[in-house]
Amino acid sequence: MDDPTDRWLTLELRLAALLHNPQRGADWSTALDAVLQQARALLGEDEDAALYWLLHVSATTPVGYSTAHALTCWALARLLAAPLGLTELQADALERAALTMNIGMTALQDALAVQPYPPDAQQRALIDTHAARGAQCLRECGVRDAAWLHIVEHHHEPDITDLPTQVLQRIDRYAALLSPRASRSGHDVVQGARQLQPHNAVDDTIHRALVTTLGVCPPGSFVRLHDGTVAVVLRRSGRPAEPWVARVQDADGRPLPEPQWLDTSDPAHAIDAALPATEVRLRLPHASLLRLARQASMARAGG
Repeated sequence: MDDPTDRWLTLELRLAALLHNPQRGADWSTALDAVLQQARALLGEDEDAALYWLLHVSATTPVGYSTAHALTCWALARLLAAPLGLTELQADALERAALTMNIGMTALQDALAVQPYPPDAQQRALIDTHAARGAQCLRECGVRDAAWLHIVEHHHEPDITDLPTQVLQRIDRYAALLSPRASRSGHDVVQGARQLQPHNAVDDTIHRALVTTLGVCPPGSFVRLHDGTVAVVLRRSGRPAEPWVARVQDADGRPLPEPQWLDTSDPAHAIDAALPATEVRLRLPHASLLRLARQASMARAGG
């Protein structure tokens, strides 16, 4: 199998071009639909590999933030739709909204991610109006799906009551908390989830679905193990707090020559803490790690 990270990178470039240069007419909508179908196919091939790549990229660099954030939110939306009981039409609208919710401020969002100071008054005004402007931009691009437009237009309203929009609000916030900015570090995944403590029954339902579906430490996140070594999460295990990981650093912070596959349900390899990605100074061999994960998964399935 070829390296899926190359295909995700290509897909991200195609989506970035559409978000930065929305065009009137059917061609833009057709091109976005092609990106969506390819993303669905990639996610369907290996959900854990997709999460590993999307969440890791989002948590390690602010460069190209807007598109990376859109793809991450899209993947979370697609994975949460079934556990939350969304209809096929609701799920489709949610996915499309996740990809395009910030089309009204794509360039600004990329600039803000690498800006070492908070938004100024002019930038804040653009942020505050981006949802409405984004929905209008989509209309001008030929979008007529009322549910899609509704989610984009209302995804920052605090008292919104429809479930798809509430889901996007939560995953938008979760993914943003994990992502670094030039002005701040990203949170680790446990801190990020803690920042989203439920305030009502719907929030609690979405929160539980998020943790159950992704795990406490989802693929792509870094963890410190009980022995002080550092690992990267590669695959979910079905036990939210006990994923499969690859140890990548020794207890003194030295990179290991070969990543070591571990099951954190083993007390000897238990997770002590989640780590912000910016705290781990390490360039990961992504293709090798994903091959290791596939091999280990096939060995378990066969054994």
